[in-house]
Amino acid sequence: MSSSTVSDDQHLVQKSSPSGPRKSRLRDVRWYHLALAALAIFALFYFNNETNGVFLSQRNLTLLLKQSAILGVVSAGMVMLIIARQIDLSAGMAVYLVSVVVAQLSVTHGFSLPVSVAAGVLVGLLLGAFQGLMVAKFAIPAFVVTLAGSMIFKGIGYVWTNATAIGPAPQSLIWLSEGYIPPVVSAVVIGAAAALVIWTTVRRGVRLVRWEKRRSDTVKKVAIVACVGALGVWVALGYNGLPMAVVIAGITVVGVSLLLSSTAFGRGVYAVGGNPQAAHLAGLRVPWYLFKSFLVMGAIYGIAGVLMTARLGGAAPTAGELLELDAIAAAVIGGTSFAGGRGAIPGALLGALLLTGIDNAMSLMNVSAFLQMVIKGSILLAAVWFDLMVRSKRKR
Repeated sequence: MSSSTVSDDQHLVQKSSPSGPRKSRLRDVRWYHLALAALAIFALFYFNNETNGVFLSQRNLTLLLKQSAILGVVSAGMVMLIIARQIDLSAGMAVYLVSVVVAQLSVTHGFSLPVSVAAGVLVGLLLGAFQGLMVAKFAIPAFVVTLAGSMIFKGIGYVWTNATAIGPAPQSLIWLSEGYIPPVVSAVVIGAAAALVIWTTVRRGVRLVRWEKRRSDTVKKVAIVACVGALGVWVALGYNGLPMAVVIAGITVVGVSLLLSSTAFGRGVYAVGGNPQAAHLAGLRVPWYLFKSFLVMGAIYGIAGVLMTARLGGAAPTAGELLELDAIAAAVIGGTSFAGGRGAIPGALLGALLLTGIDNAMSLMNVSAFLQMVIKGSILLAAVWFDLMVRSKRKR
């Protein structure tokens, strides 16, 4: 692709979406409300007698962050696809297949950690490229492509492993999920990250034209980030520090978030999802944006698959089951609209943390796993209903 073509695309993206994703997020995704709701729910679980006060302990919160790492990574990719009016029903099985590749190379064939990880990410990219090609080139609906992909990926993994587990993985691989950064270093990293987010939020808020009307929003965001940062420092200092799974997931999610919010590609994704016909008339190559979105999702398959292998200590035939549904639920709970063109990754991360926290708390309360499915499904249904209500009111 020539540089002139790229610059033309960037110009057209800016014309087709003058406000960009940044304004959309500030207007539509009130993620701090979700943060307050999550804190309130977590407080209720903490004071519940059946959890014995364990839920908000530093050790349990650290484990909760580790458990939500993979879901957070996949949710970030799901947000991007839903914004573009796409869907991915194959994410769980794609992560499983990547896990099989990493486990086979590292356990069965004894390859080094860098080779196994690189091969896993490469396989994820190939899976994403295959599905993106089917959607963008042949105009097959993403629902059909990814549903078929889910069966194909699962079948390949089962044939390759005879539906058996592969392990144990080398300790160097397991460390990618189960290792920890020292507490003091973790506290410094968390504090610096929170300060950077606060500085960026304030700077962005002050530059808005309607600063007087947006001041309260900025203050709320800063307060939430400060509280979350202080809580993170407290958790890191009180246990073993930051889990490596959280660090890797955080780097991945920040990368995807910046890709959506600070690049021409991200602005194009919002424009395509907001109105594909208008985006096409404005000169945007809609199929190309869809293909690249699935390619990014493929990279997420690879990273999540490596983390899954590290967390389980190998590849298991049940790995990744229903992961895509949890990711969709986290994205929708976090404010991403199925209508496309609206959503943000911070909300999806809070949704992922909320779902994982509910699972964790209900396990501490000895709630049946079947009842947990009912509760999570009800939460997803309520989130979709809320999104429909909000959109219907805006149309009036």
